[in-house]
Amino acid sequence: MTSERPAHLSDMRPQFEPFEIDCGKIPAYRYKGGVKAELKSKAIAADEAIALLEDMLVIREFEEMIVKLRSGAYDPIRDYNYRGPTHVSVGQEATAAGACAALKIADNITSTHRGHGESLAKGTVALRLMSDEALRARVPGCRANSREELLEAALEEHVFRTIGELFGKDDGYCRGRGGSMHIADFSVGHLGANAIVGGGVPIATGAALASRYFDDGGVVCCFAGDGAYANGVVLESLNFAAQSQFTNHYADGRPFGLPIVFLVCNNHYGMTGRADDEVAGVRRLAQRAAGFADNLMHAEVVNGMSVLAVRDAVLRGAKLCRKGKGPVLIEADTYRYWGHSLSDPRNEYRTKEEEAAWKAIDPIETYKKELIAAGVIDAAGAAEVERRVAERNARAAKRAAAAADPEVKDVLTFMYTDTKCETVPPAFAKVETFAALPQSKRVNGEITYKDALREALAEEMLRDSRVIFYGEDVAEYGGAFKVTKGLLESFGRARVFNSPISEACICGTACGAAMRGLRPVVELMYFDFALMSSDQISNQAAKWHYMSGGQTEVPLVIRASAGSGKGYGGQHSQTLESMFCHIPGLYVIYPSTPAEAKGLLKSAIRDNNPVLFVESQGLYGMKGPVPEGELLVPIGVADLKREGSDLTFVTWGPTVHDCLKAAERLAAERGVSAEVIDLRSLVPLDIETVIRSVQKTGRCVVASAAVHIGSYTGEIASTVQQAAFDYLDAPVVRVGAKNGISPQSHILEQAFLPSVDDLIAAASSIL
Repeated sequence: MTSERPAHLSDMRPQFEPFEIDCGKIPAYRYKGGVKAELKSKAIAADEAIALLEDMLVIREFEEMIVKLRSGAYDPIRDYNYRGPTHVSVGQEATAAGACAALKIADNITSTHRGHGESLAKGTVALRLMSDEALRARVPGCRANSREELLEAALEEHVFRTIGELFGKDDGYCRGRGGSMHIADFSVGHLGANAIVGGGVPIATGAALASRYFDDGGVVCCFAGDGAYANGVVLESLNFAAQSQFTNHYADGRPFGLPIVFLVCNNHYGMTGRADDEVAGVRRLAQRAAGFADNLMHAEVVNGMSVLAVRDAVLRGAKLCRKGKGPVLIEADTYRYWGHSLSDPRNEYRTKEEEAAWKAIDPIETYKKELIAAGVIDAAGAAEVERRVAERNARAAKRAAAAADPEVKDVLTFMYTDTKCETVPPAFAKVETFAALPQSKRVNGEITYKDALREALAEEMLRDSRVIFYGEDVAEYGGAFKVTKGLLESFGRARVFNSPISEACICGTACGAAMRGLRPVVELMYFDFALMSSDQISNQAAKWHYMSGGQTEVPLVIRASAGSGKGYGGQHSQTLESMFCHIPGLYVIYPSTPAEAKGLLKSAIRDNNPVLFVESQGLYGMKGPVPEGELLVPIGVADLKREGSDLTFVTWGPTVHDCLKAAERLAAERGVSAEVIDLRSLVPLDIETVIRSVQKTGRCVVASAAVHIGSYTGEIASTVQQAAFDYLDAPVVRVGAKNGISPQSHILEQAFLPSVDDLIAAASSIL
């Protein structure tokens, strides 16, 4: 290959001559084998070679069905109205089939919004590796008398459930909740396709973190396109995966790199933008590896139109990973024949000559000829495979079109799970410690809010070895606020470690690790930084239980410290819980006392839903009574902090204490009896306790430290107004911070934040 890639788009032709990239010598196109050579070396068996052809045909037939459905040209279900997405990967079959053929059943993959190929291939490869018993479990009604018939039935069921998911059917892999862009089959290690470009890469990295921790020999193959490798969280993931602490003296005697293969499916177009000579500054995307690891992540470029070249590269990469030498980055040079979606005609940025040049080396036709030349199959045999695949697909499509839709009453089913970790499995109840747990200094049974949090985390880590903890500067330093000081010494670096300053990747890897069976707790140094990681919190962690149709749970806790009143200004002082209360699938908790900090954190760690656990920096030094040992505060249950009869304050977090002070002054100065309800948990919300209080008092003030406009106080006020209107003697009033940006000046900040005087004024306005 020449050293220059011509910018003129008509010259974007396939070129697969071996060469090396200068940055540390990254090889390209070094595979020189073929069907004959693979058979001779016994690197592949004849039936495996034919299976590769079949898998590529399964993908091609499936995706051409989607294309034809759009124009009513797919005869088996010509009249079916398909309304799903149309991001097809026709042309890329060798990358999907070749990579998945190199993986074991228990290995994981993540994929992209055009991930039909990877989903189909991971399933077909896994089915061929399954025992008869496992196959029968997937098709329990099958009456097959032979292994061949049983496998064929399982393959058809796989295609049916995949098509069913595209059609939004209840028999789809995700019960119709995920669809084309989020399809997943956790039973064969497929952790999900992802509609967010690059969104699955940190999840894959977290899954690899879990494989490393469990020492289960598993490998993760992370499929993502060339467009993803300009995305921030993807580059963060490469850095996270390549951290030296996994392989050097920090590794607690077990140096082992993350077992992940980053497979860049470089089809040369993001949507229409080209990494080649346009939207990237490197000649090949494999060069990205040079910025993250001294060993260049064993990076190489392979011919992505050759199923055997991809298989060979992923086999070698997976072998390195199983030896602890990961991560590995492979760039597969491939092409997609269609545009970004079927609404994209392609003629504005491609030429017919370019497309013809790539189609001339079509991965299926090229491989078919090679199989015939090697004597593995003849033309009639190849045609028989094509016929079998087409007929299987047609039968599956007819079944899927006629299958039942989900029931309307179940529209919110799988939004949350109602399960918890009530009992730790014996394998994880055996916990190794390296020093005594950090001790809290109790005086008259009281400890600080900060110590209560540490005590909760230490107790849960001692209870369950699946609980790990990481974040920025949380190891020796104990976090920016010293909340977790001492945990490293007690549990070691396998369970307590520093992360890069990569908030999105912290949350994304934790999501992937949780999906793989860990119970991670991660720290965001400031709540403000949740905005940097909001995609991984909101689009990933919060959604995967629902989008997978309940296949997976995400037992993840994100600790976020909220600061105000400290003069830290607009980027370190925000109270943002209202934003995340708007995200279905996520729990939001904000304790106001040391006892609740401990009890709610323990409950959050045991819950199988993702939890955003907000901590007030202003409360870290507050002391209060906290029982030693087991203390669980139920999630979703508000607390009556003060009884009253004339007015109800509804609040959470640090504002609870301001409301208590306001209630005391109202009683002393005006003889008003004010009740204070501490919500503690914003999602799930205990609105029943609030309504009962308002029905008793007839008046309500809802208060928080958040900026007034768009605050969750509005949601509560609206609900109270609607549910208790007949009991109200005055309008519901809200109190919050000024509608502005938190200033650094102490004088201005005090004016910006809600005060006790503001609460009294609000109460007085409706008394």
